[in-house]
Amino acid sequence: MTMGWKNGLAYVSSIIMKLAAINLLWLFFIVVGAVVFGVFPSTIAMFAVMRKWMKGNLGSSLIKEFWFFYKKEFWRTNGAGAGFVLIGYILYVDLFIYQFGEDQQILQLLLYILSAFYCMAAAYFFPLYVHHEFKWYQYLKVAILTSFSAPFRGLLMLFLAYGIYFLMSKSPGLYLFFFGSGIAYLWLMITLPTFQKLLNQNKKPRNKKTAIQGRMKWWSET
Repeated sequence: MTMGWKNGLAYVSSIIMKLAAINLLWLFFIVVGAVVFGVFPSTIAMFAVMRKWMKGNLGSSLIKEFWFFYKKEFWRTNGAGAGFVLIGYILYVDLFIYQFGEDQQILQLLLYILSAFYCMAAAYFFPLYVHHEFKWYQYLKVAILTSFSAPFRGLLMLFLAYGIYFLMSKSPGLYLFFFGSGIAYLWLMITLPTFQKLLNQNKKPRNKKTAIQGRMKWWSET
């Protein structure tokens, strides 16, 4: 009984330590990329390392693994991320700078709904990126399609992210150790089973049409 309790405590402690280490690496490599160019590759590296850890494939050197993904995906992630930033900027201008008239309330409501799906697509983007191999510009399209086919899971991901933000705002020091890694861990717990299901269904597609049909089936089932 005592050994079981000690093993459980050691297991939880190891998870906490890994989350803290990954979060510190995430922040460090954002700074390495001069912040603007470091956000997307560092976040992708965090999700990639987290995914390997959750699947039991993480190597012995956490820093080496993180640097490998950061360097490998630096330019491609910035290209895909630029698309998200551009769309987000347009939505921001439309919602918070443009002055809607009294006869444009329906348009304003539609923009709010569109913004919600945009946020869900942004949440899906990072788990999708580390689990599937697409061309860099296709990740934006697939993330948007996924947000429309699985809005409840997308909303859950956003709710959990806000929950972590709210809890850590009560103790700001925790941002340094658990903010990014905590969100990545929860988002991967939600998305990995779905992505694995898709992978199993489309492991050996006969042709391009079969692969596309498999993806559409996945989008409709998630």
